[in-house]
Amino acid sequence: MNYLEQHISLNVDLASLEMNRSKNITGTIYFIIDYHRYFPSEGWDDFLVIILSWWIKSIRGVDISRIGTNYKLGFMAGTPEIFLKKISENQVEMNFRFEDNLDDSFKGRFLLKELKDSVLSVLKKVIRELDRNQWVTEDIDEFKALVLSLERYPFKRGKNK
Repeated sequence: MNYLEQHISLNVDLASLEMNRSKNITGTIYFIIDYHRYFPSEGWDDFLVIILSWWIKSIRGVDISRIGTNYKLGFMAGTPEIFLKKISENQVEMNFRFEDNLDDSFKGRFLLKELKDSVLSVLKKVIRELDRNQWVTEDIDEFKALVLSLERYPFKRGKNK
């Protein structure tokens, strides 16, 4: 049975990116669901390069895995988390959770292609901003290599996946 998919996009405020004393890149990052709902929250600040590197691996995993496989999109704080489950070749179910407040948790169904396209677009913008600021660290090098691998070996090919 096909359910109506919701809209999802990833937002990163490029002007918020900073390198802290530990040489970690932080910045504002959150998902926008159906143009009005934010997760974890509008203005959420996190370790951008680290979590985006994790997310690339998880989204690539869900893309190439069989239906029913679960992956996690985590945040450094640990409490907000997103469980990603492939429910068809072109749909994922995302369970947005706050461990400390399950009342604020919710689920949605999304087109895998829309999620992937939004994330890839943000990844490229983040790299441009990192380069513009001339920031170089091992985490950034790993992040760039992961993004480059996505560009060279795109997500699974197929008809409108």
